[in-house]
Amino acid sequence: MAEDTNLIQAFCQGASEDLRLLADLHASELTSEQMHGLQSLRFPEPLLLDIPDQDFQLAVHVLQTTVQEWPQEPPASMVNALATDFASIYLNGSLHAHPSESVWLDDEELTCQQPMFEVREYYQRHGLAAPNWRIMADDHLVNELLFVAHLLEQASHSPAQQPLLQETTRFMDEHLLRWLLPFGRRVAQRCATPFYASLALLTALYAEHIRDLLADILEVPRESHETIEARLKAQRISATTPQPMQYFPGAAPSW
Repeated sequence: MAEDTNLIQAFCQGASEDLRLLADLHASELTSEQMHGLQSLRFPEPLLLDIPDQDFQLAVHVLQTTVQEWPQEPPASMVNALATDFASIYLNGSLHAHPSESVWLDDEELTCQQPMFEVREYYQRHGLAAPNWRIMADDHLVNELLFVAHLLEQASHSPAQQPLLQETTRFMDEHLLRWLLPFGRRVAQRCATPFYASLALLTALYAEHIRDLLADILEVPRESHETIEARLKAQRISATTPQPMQYFPGAAPSW
């Protein structure tokens, strides 16, 4: 039992660190210094999980090859090409692959809709808040990855590990994993650079695998996408259905 606990703690800590690294790469455009740092890390080699999935292995291979082939002094044209691709994905929406949950789940594909406020409630329960939601909404990819990383880090050293892991799976099922894989696939298909194409797909598949492992740890099978959507739809309908007023004889004034 102690050995299992240690393995779970190590998994939570390692997965948390990996998600923070991935979130950083989605948060801002690469500088020459960051490119050198990724080369020194031999990114994505340090990632904890080796996933036997063909698409994941391809994304890893492309990232490894791309990063190691960057010159020691990246020319301005290379840095600018990466910056332009970053802007297309994360800033100006030209790929129609917005990095926020609301756009993927809202019928009108608008930002800052109901999913954002639901995500904010998760953060508030844990004493957290997005630094500036007007710049990077609560349901932005980066903030959602960092929140999962936070929960896993807390679980890695908390005696109340199971409730934290259950909260992690709920958040991933109800929010992050409802849209991350479609986002990753669309970016991979439409963006201009191998780095961001493979990073987007790797991030999505990595999060999916973390969720699979959490299902094994908690010994609770994952619900299908269809089951989750049906359950959430039923909850929304129940929340918006007017409740009949109860009548108590003698409580109302008589005329």
